[in-house]
Amino acid sequence: MNITFEKSTICNAVAPLMGAVSNKNTIAAIEGLLITTSGDNACVITSFDLEKGFRVKINAKVNESGSYIINGIRFNQIIRAMPEGDINISVDGRNTVKISGGKSEFELSALDGADFPSLPEFKSEIRFTINQEVFRQMIQRTAFAVAHNETRAILNGAYIVFSEEGIKIAACDGNRLAVREQKCEILSIGEKQPQASFILPGKTLSELVKILKDPGEMVTVSVTRRNAVFECGGLLFFSRIIEGEYLDYGKFIPTSSKIICKIETERLIKSLERAFLVSEEKTSDNTKNYVKCKFENDMLKISSVSASGRVYDEITIETLEKGTEDGIEIGFDCLYLLEALRATGTENIICGMNTPLSAMVIKPIEKTNDDFLYLVLPIRMKE
Repeated sequence: MNITFEKSTICNAVAPLMGAVSNKNTIAAIEGLLITTSGDNACVITSFDLEKGFRVKINAKVNESGSYIINGIRFNQIIRAMPEGDINISVDGRNTVKISGGKSEFELSALDGADFPSLPEFKSEIRFTINQEVFRQMIQRTAFAVAHNETRAILNGAYIVFSEEGIKIAACDGNRLAVREQKCEILSIGEKQPQASFILPGKTLSELVKILKDPGEMVTVSVTRRNAVFECGGLLFFSRIIEGEYLDYGKFIPTSSKIICKIETERLIKSLERAFLVSEEKTSDNTKNYVKCKFENDMLKISSVSASGRVYDEITIETLEKGTEDGIEIGFDCLYLLEALRATGTENIICGMNTPLSAMVIKPIEKTNDDFLYLVLPIRMKE
């Protein structure tokens, strides 16, 4: 195999593919990039870690055809260190790779392309498009509630539902619930209606956010029995979906709240960020420090105490439902509450509570085309 690339072309193509290059595996093939020539003027580069993968076709001058696997991390480091201009990649009969550009030359070992794991089936009758910016924001405003290493596999991903009306995403890690719904244009490709639901792993969501970077363009989504496939800007990204039925999160959402407050979002965020400086101190016995929120009349008093110090702050709020004259005092993991508030994207929010040990409900003032509901469970405070 002998191929010549323009440096910026190959560097830009390889960058997103590194998200599916494994570096902690005994299978050498999935630590590499599969480079396969395609005619005289292009090649296809693929990465696949057995859970998710990328494939991109780019322009190249093909001097000799072939298909080989080159270590992804080394290859990425080398091409970025090369001088500007053309980069030539050649593989000889002993599977030795020569990467040269200007006066610089590197040698690596390669594997035959046939050793690369088989890719999943990409064909699907269900294909549709959605605006990249809409999809990216929806993910960013719910992914914080996806669990990590949870024994219930379904909680390690986000539940995504596409329909003719728009998109809904839900995520829950056992301490927080995030539900976001956006009415938007979903365009069907073919006769099948754009209706699909699946659970996408948290690691996949992180990679998806990176490639959804053009607000004016659409991303094409297709869903097979075991995989979801996303195409945008000439890049194809695919991921295994988590099998199983997502939890019935609706039963955890309170139907009413005894105490309801209207709060300016940014003021509350700034106050909690100050409290975070004290509340997040690690303790020797691994117990959690918490931030105490006391809702009293039209005032929210925020405080926290740790071994290194204490913090107190207060902000004015508008109490819509008092519940009792004494108000309510409730403790939270400060970061959990902060992440939910940062994801709202609205100037004002409604917070609803019932008891110091039941979840806080965070909602917008009014329902719009971009609707959300967040739940944050409290921490049992020390007496």
